[in-house]
Amino acid sequence: MYKKDFIEFVEKGIDNFYIGTGNPNSKILIIGKESAIETTDLQSFEWYGNNAKDWKNHIENGTCEVLEYQVDEKHPLRKSWGKNTWSKYQKLSDYILEKETENFKVDFLNHIFTSEINDSPSKTTSKADKTNISGRKKILKASEFIQKFPVILLACSNYITNSENNREINDIFEVEYIGDEIGTKFYSAGNWYFLHYNKDKTKLVIHTRQLSTNVNNELLKDLAEIIRKHLNQ
Repeated sequence: MYKKDFIEFVEKGIDNFYIGTGNPNSKILIIGKESAIETTDLQSFEWYGNNAKDWKNHIENGTCEVLEYQVDEKHPLRKSWGKNTWSKYQKLSDYILEKETENFKVDFLNHIFTSEINDSPSKTTSKADKTNISGRKKILKASEFIQKFPVILLACSNYITNSENNREINDIFEVEYIGDEIGTKFYSAGNWYFLHYNKDKTKLVIHTRQLSTNVNNELLKDLAEIIRKHLNQ
């Protein structure tokens, strides 16, 4: 049920780092900024801290996380649905699969795995502890599990860069930016993407903004088309 590279990633993560959530056997990995958890939400912090151990239990028992559910009126995501990251991931997933969006339903986890580039949960980016992001990047770079995804969406804005003086994305994911002519598009302030591929074009890494609040819907549609074409080639 679970591949060797994922099992090894989980083993290393126990009491050390966050693994992620979703389907680890999927072809799409989304890496966000950090998990949006209030400092007072002790239950969510406990869930986050036990993430690797929970995955180990799933591996040993041949089980999996809940990958599909309704966001009912009592669900913590309900109030901000349509603006929060989970709802934007769902919208992107629906565009990729070319299916109608169902109100207040999560099922994107069936074919997407998600993780974070910052291993310090925070409800807001401004208050997030960013001191260990560089260490987290080293973990992602060294992980065979992470590197094997044919599509990696870096939805973490300025938490990672690929400037002329600091080719982080190239270095971490062993890809190269394909150039301004076909490799980027700007929609409006704060809405953009950059495309990177490995040498044989089997791996696509997209750098874009955090998918929440006022993310441009045309950006989501274009990202979906790019991802779908890559997976169908």
